[in-house]
Amino acid sequence: MTDTIPRSIDVDCDKDANGEVTAARVRFGHHFLVDVQKEAGRVRFVLVATHHGFEADASEAGGELERIIEEVRRAHPDANVD
Repeated sequence: MTDTIPRSIDVDCDKDANGEVTAARVRFGHHFLVDVQKEAGRVRFVLVATHHGFEADASEAGGELERIIEEVRRAHPDANVD
């Protein structure tokens, strides 16, 4: 029997010595994860389902992550959020 009750939403963050958030992770459902981290002046975004997903540079508007989002929006217009 498959467990149909979703897990709670778990949120973690890491802070530097000044209290600035350097990483945030959101785990939800049975196997989803969003991870955002500052690394060497850049922002890394990771989206995972079970053990597969993708990562993209999210450091600037119009950059890699925004291009991926636009590809997904074109492929799945019924799921678009504005």
